[in-house]
Amino acid sequence: MMLNIKEAVEQLTSSGIAASDDDVMAWIKEGKMKAEINKRRTTTYKINVKDLIEFIIQTHASQLTAQLEESLQENRSLTEQIEILNTRIHIEQSKVRTLKKMLNTQIEVTEPSTFHYGELLGLNQDSSSHQMKKEFKKLLKALHPDRGGDERLFKVFNEHYENLKQSSPRD
Repeated sequence: MMLNIKEAVEQLTSSGIAASDDDVMAWIKEGKMKAEINKRRTTTYKINVKDLIEFIIQTHASQLTAQLEESLQENRSLTEQIEILNTRIHIEQSKVRTLKKMLNTQIEVTEPSTFHYGELLGLNQDSSSHQMKKEFKKLLKALHPDRGGDERLFKVFNEHYENLKQSSPRD
């Protein structure tokens, strides 16, 4: 069964391929679609249904291949982002472990009577208890488990904050 250009356009459109008469003519001239010249008229083509179906399948296959390639590229990009995030998590966990070791070492080395919370927070020895409380609050906010912080480290610093509140007069 042979189709003319208009019938081929209708079939292409019904199969989800946007096409016009000019598109079909261009595909025929480019060799993408097989067609025979109408023997009665030299300006018209006849397209075999089998050839049209083959063209439709190839077009859909190339579209699906392009979508697959796009998905694979996106997958590679997401995999790279996951690797970066895992590296950042590893670095942050390493920082937390180091901070815990430093904190425990400082607490073990320092006698309780000479221990100054300002040193723990990186403040001067003469900083006020109000400044220390403010810094503790910032640190506790950052370490809070609901914000992605480390629960054990939060508890350690919270305990020191409570000790500071009890030992210092109200500001």
